[in-house]
Amino acid sequence: MTIGDALKEVQVELGLTAEEMTAGVISKGTYSKVINNKTRLSSDLLLKILFSHGIDIEVFFNKTKDTYAPKNIIIEEKLSQEFGAAFNNHDLVSATDCLKKIQKQNNNPYLLQRAQIGVAFLSNTIEQLDKNLAQLIVNELNTHENWVSNLQALKLFSNSMLVLSDEKVEVLMKIFFIRLKRMNIKSETMIERYAIICSNYLHWKYDSLKQAKSQEKNKHKRNISKSIKYLTKLDKSPRFLIYKILGNYYKNIFTGDIDFAINIKHHLKELGFTSLTKNWPI
Repeated sequence: MTIGDALKEVQVELGLTAEEMTAGVISKGTYSKVINNKTRLSSDLLLKILFSHGIDIEVFFNKTKDTYAPKNIIIEEKLSQEFGAAFNNHDLVSATDCLKKIQKQNNNPYLLQRAQIGVAFLSNTIEQLDKNLAQLIVNELNTHENWVSNLQALKLFSNSMLVLSDEKVEVLMKIFFIRLKRMNIKSETMIERYAIICSNYLHWKYDSLKQAKSQEKNKHKRNISKSIKYLTKLDKSPRFLIYKILGNYYKNIFTGDIDFAINIKHHLKELGFTSLTKNWPI
């Protein structure tokens, strides 16, 4: 989809006339040429139109990604989405098939390592993974001066909790929160990725504590509380609402109010979120 196509689609979504869509920024005639791909619009004027209507810039440019992004990036993103869907649905066959496609691409080590971990988890073969994989993952994260601001590195870390040592996960989560505190992130994509990190950590921590010795269960409570706080303090927008609910769910689990946590999951299932909650631990 071109920028002109995206503008036209957004105009229809908002129910605006062409004149209303221009917002006095450009003439109706120029706008007509833009949406019909007969002329280009400068970035300054495009942003003025988008801001005039409160249009989410990330959402808008995602509409145009297939047209302007490099081919390899488009392919990798589609494979990432395909694998994510297979993993979330516990579909080992589809996940394995997707891993083979990723291996053929051989361009993105983050995506490859995420897929290898995911397939091993679904097939209960985590213990059979190359023992060097954990160190490779740590090395990949260390190649970035601040991996907390790198979307690919964050996705890798989110999946790698399954293969890293408990202590390494806890150290990386501590670093994660220290660096996050210094940043002023406003991108909804990054905010959601941080929410996924916190959600995955809490799920991982719950499983880890079930197997831990009694003397180990009081360690690293700060990472738990910070993860829960991050989720529960999220904005109440539809995009983040489920993460806020998940934060409260885990808050009740870790404080021992299991019945309340079960009620949260039960109500969500009644509202039709069965697939979303099927992997929640309680």
